Amino acid sequence: MEICMNIKEVLADHTALRDDLFVRGFLITENADINTEEFPFYGRWKSRKMCGMQFFWHCKTGAYFYESDDVALFLFGHAYNPFTMQADEQAILQRLCEHWAKDFYQCLDELTGIFILGILHDAKLTFITDASGIQSACHGVIDDRFYLCSHAQLVGDLCSLEMDAFVKELIGYKWYGRILGPYLPADLTPFAQVKRVVPNQAYTYCHGCVTHKRFYPNRELIECNDPAAYRQVIEQSADILQRNMQLITEKWERPQISLTGGIDSNTTFAAANGMYERLESFSYLAADKEIPDCDAAKRISDRFSVPWTLYEVPRNSDEIPLFEEKKAVLMHNNGYVAYTPDHELRKRMVLKEKLAADVEIKSWVSETVRGYWYKYYSRHSMPKLSPRLFRNLYKLFILDRALARRVDALFAQYIKDYEYDTVSAAYLPADLHYWEVACGSFGSLNISEMKYYADITVIYNNRRFLDLMLSVPLEKRISDRHHLDIKRILNKDLWEMGIRVVNKTETKTRARLLGAIFAINSHLPF
Repeated sequence: MEICMNIKEVLADHTALRDDLFVRGFLITENADINTEEFPFYGRWKSRKMCGMQFFWHCKTGAYFYESDDVALFLFGHAYNPFTMQADEQAILQRLCEHWAKDFYQCLDELTGIFILGILHDAKLTFITDASGIQSACHGVIDDRFYLCSHAQLVGDLCSLEMDAFVKELIGYKWYGRILGPYLPADLTPFAQVKRVVPNQAYTYCHGCVTHKRFYPNRELIECNDPAAYRQVIEQSADILQRNMQLITEKWERPQISLTGGIDSNTTFAAANGMYERLESFSYLAADKEIPDCDAAKRISDRFSVPWTLYEVPRNSDEIPLFEEKKAVLMHNNGYVAYTPDHELRKRMVLKEKLAADVEIKSWVSETVRGYWYKYYSRHSMPKLSPRLFRNLYKLFILDRALARRVDALFAQYIKDYEYDTVSAAYLPADLHYWEVACGSFGSLNISEMKYYADITVIYNNRRFLDLMLSVPLEKRISDRHHLDIKRILNKDLWEMGIRVVNKTETKTRARLLGAIFAINSHLPF
């Protein structure tokens, strides 16, 4: 495999970069022939056996195991529970084990974090990702051996897989990097033999076969239309965020908030009210357009006496030692399907060198409940659930109708396989697409890449929180009324500062233009 040989040459010449290959990754497999001293592990991974499975994890990966008489559980990543106020994964696994026969999924819905969870029982493996699939995870059965891992490319390296021809065509499409960013649709990975683990699905591996069943959402969603119901939702949501922040300050020694002037970041900072002495904040400056965000972050941090650091990112890649070699490792990690711009890679590299945090608190996932696609396309309604809707939300294929047909067919099968027709119509299809496709695919790729410099946690990544927020009427979500009201409850002083920096690329004119293209694309015949 030519790409694999190239990365081997890079790592042969620069052995220190071996630590970054599939950093914070994991692998569960039936393959007992893996040598962790060789590529791609290079002795940086730990291992153990349990219930007939081989477990491997990077030295920086959180790995937790719990066994009872008839059930064994594992968790890679991290989790905490704002309802029981448990921050210890062993205690969380024990509680899940105790509830395995009853109320297991209700307990699971309480968890915040970025993780893959597995249960071994009755010669079966059940595995589930975090609420939004932010923990990158994929699975496949290759040469009659099962693989569940954090990076598709890791399986590709171990099994000498070739990139799927359709994926090659798709990433070559000129709009592939536009509309949110470069990521694959449905449950695709770079390899036909490997599929992405989709959130809100319980997967089971048994007798050489992987199946999955949707466990969420599995009820009607009641919209909070009256003021009293809305107030209750906002108060409960604010409480979850604040409890999550409290658990973070207990769980990590030096947590830092990635702070901007945006509403998501502002709300995250507000959730730390009363805990500011236990936190730090930081921002980065890689382009002049980021100056307003940095200024806002400094104002906010100064106002609440939170130590703030600005990391200036070089404008030229030549100023980053071994830039091309580090880039090669990051590209290999993401399987060559997420072509991150050099200026973004420079941010990662500077933060890896300078960020003095053991976890970065990010604001991702929040956009799931903020009507992201409605804002993006300047719409107050969306077409009903269909393969064409999911395709248009994914990318615009106006000038390549043959590719549009193939993506439609892909999403038709995806919608059927993942039981979208069983979900209550109150869960809007555009929200589900952002939650399970965009956030699960694009988000997991990006978060996986960001773990290159630090562990990442997200206080919004909680299924019960997301469910509460999706009960807010759509117009309030599009206008961000619910976020502003949460911020007011959490930190009225911050709310009164009125700071909100809007991304200049998300102008109303741009959104209206994209909305017009979306409408045309929705009605074009094949």
